[in-house]
Amino acid sequence: GMGSLLGVAQGSPRGARLVVMRWNGGKAKDAPLAFIGKGVTFDTGGNSMKPASGMEDMKGDMGGAAAVTGLIHALAARKAKANVVGVIGLVENAVDGHAQRPGDIVTSMSGQTIEVLNTDAEG
Repeated sequence: GMGSLLGVAQGSPRGARLVVMRWNGGKAKDAPLAFIGKGVTFDTGGNSMKPASGMEDMKGDMGGAAAVTGLIHALAARKAKANVVGVIGLVENAVDGHAQRPGDIVTSMSGQTIEVLNTDAEG
């Protein structure tokens, strides 16, 4: 069911990861707040390759995942009186013979199909 996440990682020897973090500092009956962050740990652009200049900066696509991780850490450190769930998807968008191609169709967790037109538009 997570074809949209797994598809991005197809070209990398490092498998995709889904990390769920939880802080339960509120009342048991209180619904949690949820935060989701994108974590592309390195983004070559896949088969829709980025230009070489600036490639060293392509670890910045993990900013959303870093923010969610930092938030959960800060809430726990402050012993916040809230229930919070943080979810981050971690992938490396690399190129090899198995990498996702423009025109590939993936199925998301909701069952929606997505045609990949640009492998560098994974966000």
